[in-house]
Amino acid sequence: MKKISFLFLVVFISACAIDATKKENFEETKLISSISDKYVGIELNNSYQWLGIPYAEPPLGSLRWKAPRALEIQKKKINALKFSDSCPQVPSISLDRGGKGEYTGSEDCLYLNIFTPKKLSSDKKLPVMFWIHGGGNTSGEAASYDFSKLASTHELVIVSINYRLGFLGWFYHPSFAATSNNLEDKSGNFGTLDQIMALKWVNENIRYFGGDKNNITVFGESAGGHNVFSLLSSPLAKGLFHKAISQSGATNTFDLKEASKFYDTKESSLLTSSKEIVSRLLVASESSNDLFEAKIAQESMNEFKLFEQMQDIDLSEIFKVYKKIESSKQPGKKMIPRVFSDGHVLPKRGMKFSRKSFYNDVPVIFGTNRDETKLFAAMESDYSTSLFNRLVIIRNQEMYDLTAEYASNNWKISAVDNPARDMVNSGKKDVFTYRFDWDDQGKLLWMDFSKIFGAAHAMEIPFVTGTMKLLGIERFMFNNENLPDAIRLSIAMQSYWAQFAYTGDPGKGRDNNLPRWNSWSNSGDKFLILDSQDDQGIVMSDFELKRIDEFKRLYSDSRIKKDKTKCKFLNNLVQNAYEKEAISFYNEKCLQGE
Repeated sequence: MKKISFLFLVVFISACAIDATKKENFEETKLISSISDKYVGIELNNSYQWLGIPYAEPPLGSLRWKAPRALEIQKKKINALKFSDSCPQVPSISLDRGGKGEYTGSEDCLYLNIFTPKKLSSDKKLPVMFWIHGGGNTSGEAASYDFSKLASTHELVIVSINYRLGFLGWFYHPSFAATSNNLEDKSGNFGTLDQIMALKWVNENIRYFGGDKNNITVFGESAGGHNVFSLLSSPLAKGLFHKAISQSGATNTFDLKEASKFYDTKESSLLTSSKEIVSRLLVASESSNDLFEAKIAQESMNEFKLFEQMQDIDLSEIFKVYKKIESSKQPGKKMIPRVFSDGHVLPKRGMKFSRKSFYNDVPVIFGTNRDETKLFAAMESDYSTSLFNRLVIIRNQEMYDLTAEYASNNWKISAVDNPARDMVNSGKKDVFTYRFDWDDQGKLLWMDFSKIFGAAHAMEIPFVTGTMKLLGIERFMFNNENLPDAIRLSIAMQSYWAQFAYTGDPGKGRDNNLPRWNSWSNSGDKFLILDSQDDQGIVMSDFELKRIDEFKRLYSDSRIKKDKTKCKFLNNLVQNAYEKEAISFYNEKCLQGE
């Protein structure tokens, strides 16, 4: 695995850390019960919290690579006093509990957490917000987010969940699918199905915590925002939620053929396809002598025998196989395929959002951060250098900024402007969008974090939670000069998010004292800019982005001197493009004559 700097890691996990072992940071804990008296939780940080409640059977043994199974009826009282283990993932600085081998976490990880204000009533039911954590759908955990302040300030019930990640969350193999008649088992979308199962649990049980099952808002950041789009697209999630917020999400999916075919040395092939992984596991377990023999073996083996053998393999051995692929210099794509257009959990057309082509027509908020990609560019870029795996030097600030400008705009097109346009053009009116622009970070040594990161990926999270904490990086984000203004913006963002959860329209916030957040209009306002008072403040903008316009602007940009550099930029951007006009433009300018 490539070395990743501390600053990159702490933000990429996208979390506002809670360390439950550091009691000195919290009020003295006190045990409390839910309305039903079935669940015992704790009083903490001016809120009630129930931590580590199971919502599905543990996906162990014969349930590995199966859809989640509903919990058996539990009659005994549940002590929900601490967070569960994370789902298995590569160990990192912020997620190292038990991580003394190839992975940290446990396959027994399908648990959720609940935060409420200190007011529980069987009569008055509060809006529910259902949080899906980020981390590329390969890392992260619910325990990294403290929603006590948001819950208590605005009288919300907030649920956060763990769900299976990486190859345990999304893994489609034709032989595995053939062992079951259950369409969910066949889909490979186990992480998505975990989220749907957790939503079902919330619908059935949230009344015991003062929540309204008829007013549930799903929200998430990064991969969590991607998963929000998945839930909007899934017929299996219909009726389970009533509003949705995607923060820095994505709308791309993999098809089942791409996710499972053997690696064939072509540039488009995946080294981590399911068949390729199974072959490597057969070799690693000494069932086959080499990959050629393993390919023949898995194609000829009885499906049940093959599946059972794979379910029995120790998890650390599977992580070793992926680690070896990641560290290899073999050409081919190494990302783990995830979120499949399987035709059952998600439509085969993927995530398309005209009124006739998505299943959950609810009020939505979509947003991105102005400098999304600076987080990633700081650690691995043609124009930056990371020293000692800790410090960042920007070698060419203008080109560094240009790369981030076009890449971040491209992200916004995919995650905000395109889905918003599609929805509005199909007649939908309750589409609200934003761009987070806060970039007033401090400095350390020669590093100006406002220029290195700016309004980068995940930076909005501490503003939404209200904690103003982000895994320790807050000491680089906030200082005595910028903190008061940052807190003002945080209060406003919490107010907008809460008002949306209550009504489906962020309006002027809970106290009706903020600039009005208008819905996307083809002839007027498009998105709300969220910035500090020292900059532009909170204002609406009527500017929108289209991929073909961005491609043309880039290719004619005089700040980029060489056509070769322009085509390199465009090559990175076209990977997420599906618009025929934009793809044709790239082919004409950059591939013609090759």
